Amino acid sequence: MSIFSEILERSKLNSELIGLWKYNDDDGFWCGSVIDYNDEIITIQHYTKFGKKDGIFIAQSSDIESVDFNDDYAIAMRYLIENANELDNQGTIDQIILEEDWQYEVLNQVSGSVEKIVSVEINGDSYYSGFVQRVTEVDFVMLCVGKMGENEGLVLRKVADITGFKINDLDNRKRLMLYNWRNANK
Repeated sequence: MSIFSEILERSKLNSELIGLWKYNDDDGFWCGSVIDYNDEIITIQHYTKFGKKDGIFIAQSSDIESVDFNDDYAIAMRYLIENANELDNQGTIDQIILEEDWQYEVLNQVSGSVEKIVSVEINGDSYYSGFVQRVTEVDFVMLCVGKMGENEGLVLRKVADITGFKINDLDNRKRLMLYNWRNANK
């Protein structure tokens, strides 16, 4: 039995998550557990990046370029799948008061909070997500949190470069859930 077949069999028997990368597939990879397979076809239960079931993925074995398994992504996804319903709860969001210096006002309102992750849009194209720790009228410090809840360290940005915010959206609730899970035993 090949290593490839061993991984598929283990996923099928134990519902272990794997990531399948297909040749020339611009959609990236597919995360799920194997439902069934043979020498020619693989069928997996696919999950979204938010841990929700997202249909069945069927592919020819010969189209699979590589398989990720037993990695940090799969471990974090298992936690998301087990707790996916919690992501549906947006909770309440405080009234955001928009003044002339709206960027500073919003930063000031979310500064110090560890209950919601904020994404700050910089110059209309890049987002930084995390916890705003300090704010002045000129700049701010944010503890950045990665897509899978990893601590990406501190960054200093200029308030004037802010072009938008996302507060407590689904992606940020996922980041917060995984960040809290990763840091629960530290």
